[in-house]
This record gives sequence, structure tokens and C-alpha cells, in this order.
Amino acid sequence: MLLVATPEPALGQAGSPARPTQEDPNRSSLAQGEELLRSGQVAKAEEKFGEVLKRDPRNLDALIWLGQIALTQKNVAKAEELARRAQSIDAKHPATHALLGLVYGARNQLAKARSEFQTAIHLNPAYLPPYMLIAQTYLAENKTDEAIGQYQAALKVAPDNPVVRQTLVMAYMQAGRLAEAINETTVLIKQRPQDPALHNTLGALYGRSGNPTKALQEFQEALKLNPKFGPAYLNIGDNYLAQNDRPRALENYLKAGQLTPALDEAHRKAGDLYLADKKIDEAIAAYRRALMANPNNVLALANLARIYTEDRKDLTQALDLAQQAERLAPKDWYVKDVLGWALYETGKTPEAVKRLEEARALDARAPRLRYHLGMAYLKQGKKKEAATELRTALDLAPNMAQRDQVNRILDDLGH
Repeated sequence: MLLVATPEPALGQAGSPARPTQEDPNRSSLAQGEELLRSGQVAKAEEKFGEVLKRDPRNLDALIWLGQIALTQKNVAKAEELARRAQSIDAKHPATHALLGLVYGARNQLAKARSEFQTAIHLNPAYLPPYMLIAQTYLAENKTDEAIGQYQAALKVAPDNPVVRQTLVMAYMQAGRLAEAINETTVLIKQRPQDPALHNTLGALYGRSGNPTKALQEFQEALKLNPKFGPAYLNIGDNYLAQNDRPRALENYLKAGQLTPALDEAHRKAGDLYLADKKIDEAIAAYRRALMANPNNVLALANLARIYTEDRKDLTQALDLAQQAERLAPKDWYVKDVLGWALYETGKTPEAVKRLEEARALDARAPRLRYHLGMAYLKQGKKKEAATELRTALDLAPNMAQRDQVNRILDDLGH
């Protein structure tokens, strides 16, 4: 697990007496370096901080900034050297401990990372970054409640910091504590009532908590504030889909994609509805738009592979797309099923069986894959195994589209 050092909040800004005074000529160079970082000019920022160190080898701010840059470049050894150098200058500067904690986090030594962050807090209880970083270590260990405790502590330190509260909302959502997430989002809206993204988040929370009416109200409020806010249309689409209003869901997915072409999930979900309705050309176009927005959209890759396997035979494309999806999601049963069936159709039966058996191990209650595995076993001449899989597929989905075919095969097999 890598704890990422980011330009803001700066670890060096911890209220240490090592901060340069107004007369210090290094102040200008440090400010320029920070500004360069914020604009994404990392190499130039690194040069600026390096210039400061040439003039003042004991400048803690420059050392800490350079340590953070080294971590973003995954140069952990250099970051550690800078952190230890900083601590040798002033071991009571909390940011030196925060930086060393980041180094331990980059090495997945989370207990050591937490220890350094806690030392930073002990040295300066008003110093915000280590609270957030401790929470990250807990999230990396799936200890959501402990992470939430740290975000709550951070909120006491900075009650008006929207980033802290937004992060706490995300942690509540991850823990399934939706009522608390709703409460915190409501506080954020009071602080920033004109922010459509906050109303959109609140709507999503109401939707997840089973209140589609309030969800829709919040999405509509987001659109009042910004009629071109694509994510709200995406969520309205989800809201209608949950109520099985497919036409309105599709209408809103399309609107979201038109307003925000980079919103790959809007295109993908539109493609799913087109695919379910057997509107294959429209589905292909939607999935292609999703992949233009995000080449790593796993479901768009998998469903496009499925189309090229089953509806618009192009097995070369199908295999390529399905293999891309598997590289991105190696533990997804549906991805393995799509790849397995493409391999089956290509005549690579042993490879197909391997992928389909892996899919079954991930989700044995998926009738689609049990049918596919049965057909693959049948092709291998494993009649007993084929009958078991096909019978299971029928049991799981008595009205499956291949029901008549499966019954004929079972009759021929004497099952």
C-alpha cells in the first residue's frame, strides 16, 4: 500500500520554528516551488527546492517538499534519506515524522507509519495531515471504523475544512453508515449551498438508503444550480433504473454522456440497456464511447467482447477485449465467463474450461456461466460433468433462453 504524498496540505507547513522568516531570501524560492507543484511542474519545483538547499542545507521545508516529490516519483530510498536528514536537524518538527511515516507507508509497514504519524500529532495536535494519513493506513487494512475515528479527530482539528468532511463522508459510505454520511453532507451543503456536486452526493446517498423521492429532489436541485451537471443526470438514470423505468433511465444516461463525454459510466450503462433490448448497433456505439472516455472500463470491455462473441461475430476482437478486461479484473466471474466463452467459440476448449472453472469458483450461482461450462465439458466429451452443469443452469434459471436446447442435450445424455 502506497500512501501518496500530495502538494496540499504541505507536510512542511506545521507551524515549526524552522519556517523561514519574512527576511529569509529562501521564502520566495519556496513559494515559487509550491506554486510550480500546484501547476503540475514537478521538475521545475524540484529545482527550486534544490536551490534552497544549496543556500541553506538545513532548510526543513525544502527537505520535506523534496521528500514528498521523491515519494510521488516512487523513489522511496531518496525520500527516506531526506526524512532522516530532516529529523537529524529537528526531531521535534512534526512534519519530519509525517514524511518518515509516508516512507513506511510506501513500504507497506503500516504500524511503523502510524507510529510516526502519531508522534507528529503528539508534537503538534493541531497539525492536520497525520490524522488523515493514519486514516489511510486503516483503510488499507479495511479497518473502516478506525479510519472514521481518525477522520472525526481531524474534523475536530479543522471543523471548517471541507476536504476533511468530504473524506469522512466517503468513509461513512464505505462502511455503509449512510445516515451519518447524509448528516455530514447536509453540513457541507450549509457551508456551500451553491455547490451542485454536494446535492448530487446527497441524492446518491438517499438513493442508496432506499429513498428515491428525496434522491430525485437532490439531483434536481443540483441541476437547478447547474443545468449542465452531467453526474446528476447519471444518478437520475440510476434512480429510474432502480424503479424499473428503463426508458427514463436511458434518456438520462444519454443526457449525462452528451453533457459530460468523459463520464464513461453514463455511456456504459446506456450500452447495457441497449444490449438488454438487443439493440446491438446502439450498444456497440455506447460501449465504444465509454472506452474512449476510459479505456479501462471493465464492463464496457467485457460486454463489447460478449457482443463480438455472440451477436456480431468477430472472435479476434472478442478475445482481445476480454483479455484486456481480465487483466484489469482478474477476480471477476463475469469477465472470466465472457473470456471463457470467447475461447470456447474460438475452439480453444481446454483454455475455455480453465477460465469457466475459475469463474464458477468465484460465483457458482451464475446460470450463464454454468451453461457455458456445461457446453465446454460437453465439447471435451465429459458427459457426466456436462450434465451436472447444464442441469444446475436450468435449476438456477428455469426460463433461460437456452432452455429447450439444454433439455434436448440432457435427454440425449440420459439426464
